[in-house]
Amino acid sequence: MSLIFRENVRKLIDDSGLNVAEFAERIEEKSSRVNDVLNGKQRPPFDMIEKILSVFQIDANWLITGHKNPNGLGNISDEYEYIPFYDVEVSAGYGADAYGAVHPQSYLAFRKDWLRSRGLYPKDLSCVKARGDSMEPTINNGDTLLVDASRNMPRDGYIYVIRSADTLWVKRIQKHIDNSLLLISDNGTYPPMTLRSDQHYDIQIIGQVVNISKEFI
Repeated sequence: MSLIFRENVRKLIDDSGLNVAEFAERIEEKSSRVNDVLNGKQRPPFDMIEKILSVFQIDANWLITGHKNPNGLGNISDEYEYIPFYDVEVSAGYGADAYGAVHPQSYLAFRKDWLRSRGLYPKDLSCVKARGDSMEPTINNGDTLLVDASRNMPRDGYIYVIRSADTLWVKRIQKHIDNSLLLISDNGTYPPMTLRSDQHYDIQIIGQVVNISKEFI
């Protein structure tokens, strides 16, 4: 969504005869925040999308996907769910520190019909960013991961976000008979890691990675 959204916002700014500062003022946003979105430094947050739609009275479907809604402008909330994006990096490497993320940094839009077709429920979902190269080529550094917290019973070969103490990993999992977890990387240069329950008593499977959004910027 991000690239199409940025292109359409730039077109909207040009067609309106505004510069970025004037556009930001119209939607009651900081110019720096708008610039971060336009330059790909920040994903378009839900509140900004809502302001643009309200002020400029444009088709929500066109703004996000580039395709016009044949039934009129429509309401963005009718077609999309907004999943919280937390300012936390999960390690596709040897482990990343999990630092405070009580409140979402922003919200990412996912089509309701897309979620339904995959049996995903918004209340169970969150988004985080991957860091490192150990899960390449499946997951690249900077990719955004959609995590389903309801799928926290490990199944061999699936990708999960795992926490122990203040460290988060994103790995494939194999569960052993002694309840230890083998964390497996897709990048063969990284050996498997074993988390033993007697050494990592607080192991928690946060949820299964159910979608990976690639960054191409």
